[in-house]
Amino acid sequence: MVTPTICFRADASAAIGTGHVTRCLTLADEVSRRGALCLFVAAAGTRELVPSLPYPVLPPERLPFGAALVVVDHYGIDAAEEARIRSMSRAVMVMDDLPIRRHHCDLLLDQTFGRRAEEYRDLAPHNSIVLAGSEYALLRPQFAAARPAALARRDGSLRRLLVSLGGTDPDNVTGAVLEAIAGSDLAIDVVMGAKAPHLEAVRAQAATLPRAAVHVGVSDMAGLMAGADLAIGAGGTSTWERCCLGLPTLMLVIADNQRDVARLVAESGAARLIAVTDLPAALAVSPGDLRAMSSATARLCDGRGAARVADALRRLPSLKGLAP
Repeated sequence: MVTPTICFRADASAAIGTGHVTRCLTLADEVSRRGALCLFVAAAGTRELVPSLPYPVLPPERLPFGAALVVVDHYGIDAAEEARIRSMSRAVMVMDDLPIRRHHCDLLLDQTFGRRAEEYRDLAPHNSIVLAGSEYALLRPQFAAARPAALARRDGSLRRLLVSLGGTDPDNVTGAVLEAIAGSDLAIDVVMGAKAPHLEAVRAQAATLPRAAVHVGVSDMAGLMAGADLAIGAGGTSTWERCCLGLPTLMLVIADNQRDVARLVAESGAARLIAVTDLPAALAVSPGDLRAMSSATARLCDGRGAARVADALRRLPSLKGLAP
């Protein structure tokens, strides 16, 4: 049997962050385990921002012909370009987060909580497969593995705070958050990427706080989230990691494409949507409210989305050879 080749077309940069490549990497690991040969097609600088990327990386102009599947996770690629990519490959999968653009694809994934496949009825080909909802959220296996113990310790206590606002945080929202919560007596874990432009400024700021630590290039994010009692986070891909581990969140919107996700998650009771200036008062959350938020957030995602997406890919003729 011929080994299927799957190409992932996604970029990382200081401006757009690392989330698109990170969720593609999660799916690549799952389909690689099932027998696919994976490679990435990405803009210059992507590997430097995502050093854990273990697959070959080609420049965009070298997208190979004949791949069994090309996975496109890129807001800058429109339906016309997707059609061009489809002419070079046997199938195209698209990842999106808002049902506002037309797509030319064989399979579409929107992992937003509350999203319905019907919302893409007029935006994707009528015979395409549409996977919608946070049950398809692409999380690394470590999150599902950590879920039972993480949920078991959610008793409403508030001792440790996790601050994580994306791998690059180009506007230094992290710095504004640390300034707003400087009077807190909580232990604070701050997570940033090694190439974040304001990393050194955040390190200097954290050094002035009595119980703050900055973690760079974290390999065990599940462990940090499982050990935290409350997070200050954005509405990006890490939303579903926090949900899997039942971690309540004070959520900030730091990019326009996060507004819909943040609204839906907040309406579910899994997070509180706030501004930075609201943080001092928001940290006075009661144990009962923390327990309620934890229960609500744990219902949104169980961490097994990558396996569900890989199972769905086996419905494509070019990928029937993937292992179950």
